[in-house]
Amino acid sequence: MSYNVPGRHAQPSWDDGSPTPPWGPPVSPQQPQQYPPQQYPPQQYPPQQYPEQRPSWHQHAAPPPPTPQWQPQGGPTPEDRRWAYLRHSAGTSLRGINAIHVTRALERLHSRDQPLAPHGVTLFFITEAPAQHLGYQVLSASRWGYAGPEYDNLIAFLTGLNATAQSFITQHEKADRVWDPRDPDYLMVNVGDIQRPSTPTRYVGIGVETLNTDSRQWYDVVPVLLSSGISSLQAMSYVPGEGAAQLVDGSEIRVVRDDNRRGRGNDLICNNPLDATQVYSTTQNVPERLGGQLRQAWPAFQELAKTLADHLNPHGQVW
Repeated sequence: MSYNVPGRHAQPSWDDGSPTPPWGPPVSPQQPQQYPPQQYPPQQYPPQQYPEQRPSWHQHAAPPPPTPQWQPQGGPTPEDRRWAYLRHSAGTSLRGINAIHVTRALERLHSRDQPLAPHGVTLFFITEAPAQHLGYQVLSASRWGYAGPEYDNLIAFLTGLNATAQSFITQHEKADRVWDPRDPDYLMVNVGDIQRPSTPTRYVGIGVETLNTDSRQWYDVVPVLLSSGISSLQAMSYVPGEGAAQLVDGSEIRVVRDDNRRGRGNDLICNNPLDATQVYSTTQNVPERLGGQLRQAWPAFQELAKTLADHLNPHGQVW
């Protein structure tokens, strides 16, 4: 039955068997075709490798440095560690003494006391100290002289100390005794650890430091220090210094203290390792690196070092 309303636009009804509509007979819905399931051979996949998962703070960490080829498999020995620490301690101690030398010299310039000469000598000792690093402590006792011809000339200063030491040694050897430079009756030092501790000590080396360098001479900067009103702490940065040390194992150390110098102004160099991990590292020729005054006085310094070592520690035994 048709629901079309008769009229101008009425459409004929084809529900009652009337002629086929112009667009053809209705299309019956097609039944879906059935296909047999397709068989695929099993695929073998290798196990997938995933990168190692790390915490976020380790993802961008730099890889560890390669092990140096010259480092032994077992690492540095306790002997290597002790000697490297002793060399470094002696060098840094001498550098600190040179800085204190500036402050004391400036203080005496502002007072009525006799001014200090620009040179000094330091003796190094060690004593057992279980609470300290590696079980020992480095002690230092220095000799500063007053300004004058005897102490202003570095070579004359070292030669005079050597003659004094030989005289004291001769007197003690006649009495079958060992001379100690810290003995109040035969004193060779006047600054630092001049009091002998209750524990046994052993002499390990000597150092020399000066306020005369290739860049500035002490007596050239004294007028500037007096007129500028500079403080003692400021003077340590303004006045450079240099030093050298020789230990009983043959180690030679050069010390530079210069805050105005580019690069490593406060550096140490040695003909033996200053770091226990660099047992076979390249060493340096210390005498060739010294400043003009220290280089000229190096032979006199070596004679003094030999005099003291032959008497105070002839076998070079430290530990």
